[in-house]
Amino acid sequence: MAQHVVVEGALPRPPPTQLAHPRLEIATFVNDIRQFSLYVQALQIYYNRDRTDVVSHWQIGGIHGQPYVDWNGTPSFGTGYCVHGTPLFPTWHRPYIVLFEQEIQRIARELAATYTYDRPAWETAAAALRQPYWGWDKVATMVPPLQVTTLPTVDILKPDSPATVAVENPFLKYTYPAGANSVLIAPFNTWPSTTRYPDAFGNSQPDQLRNALQAVGPQIEYNTQRLMSIGTWNEFTLGSSGTDGLESIHDTIHIRTGGSLGNMQYVETAAFDPIFYLHHAQVDRVIDLWHRSHNVWTPDAADLLPFRRTQNAYWKSPEIIDNSQVFNYSYGNAINLSQSDYSEGVAAKAIRDTEREWSVRVECKKYEVGESFSVYIFLADKVPSNHKEWLFNPAFAGSFDAFVNTNPKQCANCTAHADSIIKGFVHINKKYLERSRKASLDPDVVIPYLKDHISWGANGEVVDLHKFPSLEVTVLCTPLTFSSGAEYPSEGKPKIYPDVTHGRIGGSRLAHAQE
Repeated sequence: MAQHVVVEGALPRPPPTQLAHPRLEIATFVNDIRQFSLYVQALQIYYNRDRTDVVSHWQIGGIHGQPYVDWNGTPSFGTGYCVHGTPLFPTWHRPYIVLFEQEIQRIARELAATYTYDRPAWETAAAALRQPYWGWDKVATMVPPLQVTTLPTVDILKPDSPATVAVENPFLKYTYPAGANSVLIAPFNTWPSTTRYPDAFGNSQPDQLRNALQAVGPQIEYNTQRLMSIGTWNEFTLGSSGTDGLESIHDTIHIRTGGSLGNMQYVETAAFDPIFYLHHAQVDRVIDLWHRSHNVWTPDAADLLPFRRTQNAYWKSPEIIDNSQVFNYSYGNAINLSQSDYSEGVAAKAIRDTEREWSVRVECKKYEVGESFSVYIFLADKVPSNHKEWLFNPAFAGSFDAFVNTNPKQCANCTAHADSIIKGFVHINKKYLERSRKASLDPDVVIPYLKDHISWGANGEVVDLHKFPSLEVTVLCTPLTFSSGAEYPSEGKPKIYPDVTHGRIGGSRLAHAQE
């Protein structure tokens, strides 16, 4: 009987008292010539595995979505293993990234043993190699290095010579096995490789990718900081009454990385793009940091299918809390948060007790649009006419982005949540202070301005708001309280100001303010 693949992490394991080797931020990782050289070569070898191999990229990438087939002996019932939109979203992706990591690291260790020079140093580098993460929690590292987005070739050291050589860059794309992609949704069933911000022929446009990521950097940084003020697992995952959860932040990265027709914008195809694993290593890092701060974890002990702990058992969320001891990787630097970080987005001056955080809440049915979508918020009296420039318009305050399966009937979890209402938040203090040139965040000042200077649109010209009846855009204000010695503020009960948007297409259905 064939042995099933077990998710165990990188090898060898350190002594029990020693912290596992760290995952590195990608901008640091590309400058480590040994680890980078091993990873680049390992990634290409991994791509080249036969598509019938259970640990080929075709099969591992397919766990996340299409082609909705059984993996590693675990029935998918033709509907996949999706857990998006549930409290298992963070924990399910942990063993998934470890699976990818262990395969890359296994190949890297085999490669290191073939080096004809400095072999001990290469073997040490391979033992330490872990999946790098993309540090989008900071504006400074929001845009990945050129080695990930742009350069057609990269310089590495190969086993037979200490001189650098240029090789094709595997970070840019994955080329599907011949004919295999015919089972994917259009246009990926005809394009030979993964793509980001594609043109009409499926060619990636890296400058558009980098510009888009730069535009949403401040929003992502603030939302990740704000996430740390949440104290319960479900709200950390799916959002509180005043701010986005981790999955919503994650969705924005997917949307902004894929572009209108790129792999990362589609649940069905995202995991074929190698940048997916940089992204989700960062998602996992945020989980680790939040847990270390709050010491809270989900008690849900459902099997994390299809990821096996042994030949006959699957990993469960309570078993994978300690990533160092369980999966042999760690993280170094924490998210550096202070009251001054919040104050930049929350108030014009630092206040030591309670500060007002003005936000725009977006609610809608997840599958009503029929694909991944974005709702853009502007502090202007009308939506800018050129939707292609929405991200870069001076009035752009932020976006709510939904990462959606285009055919939820193919996905059992999606079908179960077919009519679910999702929500997200665009925090507008900084943009309001900039645009209004007012110094006050008092409701008597803010509300009159917003009534004349707020507008919204969805997916540019693609979505007619009249055909998006579930959309509801509402302004609210949340008190954030900084206690003495606290690392993060506590979130109070938001006050709703429905009259700001009531009576407009997609506006609040309520007419009067509520506590």
